[in-house]
Amino acid sequence: MKERKRIWPLLLALALNGAILLALFWSFHMNVPEAGDIPMQAQLSSGLPSAAPRPAPAPKPAPQPAPKPVPAPQPKPVTPPPPTAAQMAAEKAAQEKAAAQKAAQITAAKQAAEKQAEELAARAHAAQKAAAEKAAARKAAEQQAAEKATAARAAELKKQLARQAAKAAEAARAKALQRQMEARAKLQAEANMAAARAQQAAENQRLSAVFGSEIAARVRRHWQPVFAPNLRCRVKIELSPQGQLEGKPVITQSSGNAPFDSAVIAAIEAAAPFPPPIGLSYSEFKVVNIFFSAKELSNG
Repeated sequence: MKERKRIWPLLLALALNGAILLALFWSFHMNVPEAGDIPMQAQLSSGLPSAAPRPAPAPKPAPQPAPKPVPAPQPKPVTPPPPTAAQMAAEKAAQEKAAAQKAAQITAAKQAAEKQAEELAARAHAAQKAAAEKAAARKAAEQQAAEKATAARAAELKKQLARQAAKAAEAARAKALQRQMEARAKLQAEANMAAARAQQAAENQRLSAVFGSEIAARVRRHWQPVFAPNLRCRVKIELSPQGQLEGKPVITQSSGNAPFDSAVIAAIEAAAPFPPPIGLSYSEFKVVNIFFSAKELSNG
């Protein structure tokens, strides 16, 4: 490490001396003396010999100006002699003749233009007349075609109206017939329904009477007291779908004998439940109103 530290200053000194020599050499070669100047000498600090002076260059000659062109001489204008009276008269006659020819040309051109205008106007009038006649004929043909088309449309419309009227009449007849059939069917259905209701009512009445007879027969089996045969009461009995009592039976028409009425209610309660009737809806036997007489109960 110590040897490396000693070498670095030496290398730095050598590099500095080389840079100084290079700068002196560059300045010597770049500063060239001009003509009339004193030759310069440079001495290197390293003891090099001085360079020999260069010879001065020869002076260049000054450029000569270009010669100016000499302008050409211009000719003097020549004044023509004044015209004579004969020349003036001839020139005037020529001008008058040219004016007369020009006027004749203008008149001829005007007449030709007027004639052409008249011909064009006649052609235009003829074309306009022909166009008007053609338009009138076309309009008449179109009007005739329109009238024919209108008549055809009216005839077709008349046929359509006739067909529509026939269809409407047929539809009205069919609708009236359908209404009649529907009315007959409705009447027949109502009659059938009324007959069915009457038959069902009769059947319900019969089944209710049978059910009332069964209830009375069951009550007679549980009847023990002996009352006057003329005693009679009406009882309202409410039943469940299974034939069980719904609440206590109610006397709706008393016999006037309270013990008899109470005995009837007791016999009904003892005879319950009652088997539901077959073929009778629950609404028909939910509430049963039965008359009980002492005579019928005793004879049972």
